[in-house]
Amino acid sequence: MQDATAQMALLQFMQAGKTKVAVPSTAHADHLIQAKIGADKDLQEAINKSSEVFNFLSSVCNKYGIGFWKPGAGIIHQVVLENYAFPGGMMIGTDSHTVNAGGLGMVAIGVGGADAVDVMAGMAWELKMPKLIGVKLTGKLNGWTAPKDVILKVAGILTVKGGTGCIVEYFGEGAEAMSCTGKGTICNMGAEIGATTSTFGYDDSMRRYLVATGRQEVVDAADKVAEHLTGDPEVYANPEKYFDQVIEINLSELTPHLNGPFTPDLATPISEFREKAIANDWPLDIEWALIGSCTNSSYEDLSRAASIVEDA
Repeated sequence: MQDATAQMALLQFMQAGKTKVAVPSTAHADHLIQAKIGADKDLQEAINKSSEVFNFLSSVCNKYGIGFWKPGAGIIHQVVLENYAFPGGMMIGTDSHTVNAGGLGMVAIGVGGADAVDVMAGMAWELKMPKLIGVKLTGKLNGWTAPKDVILKVAGILTVKGGTGCIVEYFGEGAEAMSCTGKGTICNMGAEIGATTSTFGYDDSMRRYLVATGRQEVVDAADKVAEHLTGDPEVYANPEKYFDQVIEINLSELTPHLNGPFTPDLATPISEFREKAIANDWPLDIEWALIGSCTNSSYEDLSRAASIVEDA
């Protein structure tokens, strides 16, 4: 849970008559920290303004056995990927970008606070059986093309409603060649197409990431059941038989994209953007730029964005 949604969820849980949560749970103080001046000053400003909220979350978490990540401890989606996500697991979170954990092979779904309370209290959580969309990635990313361009392309194909009620699975040689944090970025932005969640099968990039984040024991456990943490060979060989919809993208031909303005499914290759902007009378000068932390919370994304700023 993130701090903005955890408040009501924990107030509701306190009425459930439980002494401890029934499943491992955490709360993260990050959404109430606004980026304005710089990390240190922004953090202190958030503590000054929201100390009552942070103290409430901390005390309730301590009472009911819930992990609490204090202000400044990190962005929830990246903290989860680095510490809690694991292949084959299922997780729900009170944030639409909970789906970021799909980059480590989880089925991670964003829900409302009331649904989270049900789970923390030990009740069953239900949803309508989702349809399956398979995205086959062939080739390999090259040049300035990044994992984010994959989901920008997918958004252009499916639109903001095309993933509603669906789980999206990415597979193929292109998926296996992609970094784990890149996979997380793609899954994160599955929220922009309305998908229930997005995920990847367990592979070597996930192994490397788990080792790099100090979780060798998770690798050892996952390797023992690796064949169950990805699709069967016949599924990937004949995806049309098993998925409700199949999209194929050749990463070797994919180029950097910009999506928008006005809607995240208006996908345009950067090479065509100026011409399109002129035709639609869009502003041609870039005056302001914001590097958001939901999708760009990995070092891979931040370093890429920083290099562009340095070269500007």
